[in-house]
Amino acid sequence: MAAAPLPQQLGGLSELLAQMCTAAADALHQATAAMLERRERLAVRVIAGAPRLRAQRAGIEELASEALLFHQPVAGDLRAVVAAIRSAGDLDRMGNLALLVAKAVQRRHPGHTLPAEVRDDFTDMGQVAVQLALKAADVVRSRNVLRAVELDSDDDAMDALHRHMFGVLMDPAWPHGVTAAVDVTLLARYYERFADHAVAVARETVYAVTGRDPDAIPIQRHPGSSTRHSAPSDSGRAR
Repeated sequence: MAAAPLPQQLGGLSELLAQMCTAAADALHQATAAMLERRERLAVRVIAGAPRLRAQRAGIEELASEALLFHQPVAGDLRAVVAAIRSAGDLDRMGNLALLVAKAVQRRHPGHTLPAEVRDDFTDMGQVAVQLALKAADVVRSRNVLRAVELDSDDDAMDALHRHMFGVLMDPAWPHGVTAAVDVTLLARYYERFADHAVAVARETVYAVTGRDPDAIPIQRHPGSSTRHSAPSDSGRAR
């Protein structure tokens, strides 16, 4: 069977990456809800859905390999194929981080995964991380360079939350002991890394489109531009 034309394959890669971004956002959204609301069944659902992202990564890599084999792309097209392979790796890691959050919920059930003092912080971290992943989905689908570059700045909110978390944990008045502090430290790191990988996906898109280092492209925010997106709906959640 003849391979699809290269433009069609490149469009397919963009769409598959966008779907994978949305799936990663959905997984973390559910894992965060499970953690904050002590919903073990929801955590189990996230764990059961983990193979979905791995399968999506495999599909992207297969399509990218076909594009390389049958069309031998050069210049911008080659950058797009390589960026898709790299981005799929980042997105797979995002899914693994959501999985780790869900496993922490399962491990601590029926108790609380988080002390009350940090629940609001993790609510914010979950919201920022999910919104970054959804924005990355828009970026890989639209290939909008300026919107992609914005993610670096948007990630500052996660960095600030991560720093604040360490301030809470280092407070001499912390009443929950070493075990809880270690748990919170690891969970905060999962969210911070999730956001970093979303930024990496956007940066790969910038390089694929322009051939330039994303740091060399100025940010031009448009009115109303932000990471504020609605959380994934129930209908879009992995089953």
